[in-house]
Amino acid sequence: MGHQQQIETSHVALDREVFRAAMRRFAATVSIISCASDGRRYGMSVTAITSLSADPPSLLVCVNKSAATHRALSRGGRFCVNVLRSFHSGLSQAFSGKFRGEDRFRLGRWQDTEEGLPFLRDAQANLFCEIERIMDYATHAIFIARVYDVSVQDDVDPLLYQDGRYAIAHPVAEEAMEGWTGSGSASVI
Repeated sequence: MGHQQQIETSHVALDREVFRAAMRRFAATVSIISCASDGRRYGMSVTAITSLSADPPSLLVCVNKSAATHRALSRGGRFCVNVLRSFHSGLSQAFSGKFRGEDRFRLGRWQDTEEGLPFLRDAQANLFCEIERIMDYATHAIFIARVYDVSVQDDVDPLLYQDGRYAIAHPVAEEAMEGWTGSGSASVI
């Protein structure tokens, strides 16, 4: 039987703007979560997604409780994480509040699975997920989902969000790494 441990924390008030300034230093891949419920499609742009486990393949997805997509996801079931390409910034904006409801799906190359789950055909990856657990924390819900199918394109060209705007990634040149002799013991996996 699993054991959950509550960790004691100090309740020092942290200025929200200071926290937001620190979070702007994170570069995050932009995805659109898409799902269907009661014959309607839902979707929203997100950056709060991370892999949880490779065995079983699973993700952790954080969604604001005020979002319509949160209400649809909270019913359980399946959703798709559509990992956006660098040229999808307009699509991300549409799913970030520029458009509402079904109007969001008028942009982009959307298709439905046989079961009616919408997915973006030209995403760099589609991760088809089934919700296994939902946990509430403050303003957000944390969805733990098992990945049951994946579609991956050959190129790696993610749309990123960094410092309050969209960005693209460029690999570090090998020449820039030559001669670097970091004194720490950090490693990149």
